[in-house]
Amino acid sequence: MMTKNGGAFRSQKGFTLVELMIVVIIIGILTAIGVVLYMGYVRDAKAASAQTTIGTIANAEKVYHQLKNTFVDVADFTVVPNDLNIDVRDATQFWTLTVTGSDVGKFTATATGKAGTDYNGIVVTLAYDMAANEVWTKTENGTPF
Repeated sequence: MMTKNGGAFRSQKGFTLVELMIVVIIIGILTAIGVVLYMGYVRDAKAASAQTTIGTIANAEKVYHQLKNTFVDVADFTVVPNDLNIDVRDATQFWTLTVTGSDVGKFTATATGKAGTDYNGIVVTLAYDMAANEVWTKTENGTPF
């Protein structure tokens, strides 16, 4: 832009303060949106790790049922061998894993994020019955996601 300064035209280069502030505000808004989306992706990845472990447990329960015609409750997966003869100790550093309700022809496998870890507050549950119905639930601090 050319302005007249004392009778002579002079070229001004650069941005005004208002233009710079608008750019900073836009970058701030985009960053805020990006952080929220990123945190959701991280939460989903953590839940997926629990789902994978619960899937392993569910498969072992199905095999156990084929052999013994019953499901089995397991309260402590840090002990190997356990009733299901599986080793999911790697997952137990982040999750408390349990299988309950096996005495009525169905079972519920639950992974609860351990306190003191980034997984705290996340609960992933699989409810399975003899009709091969699987119901997955995922919550974070009691809110489904």
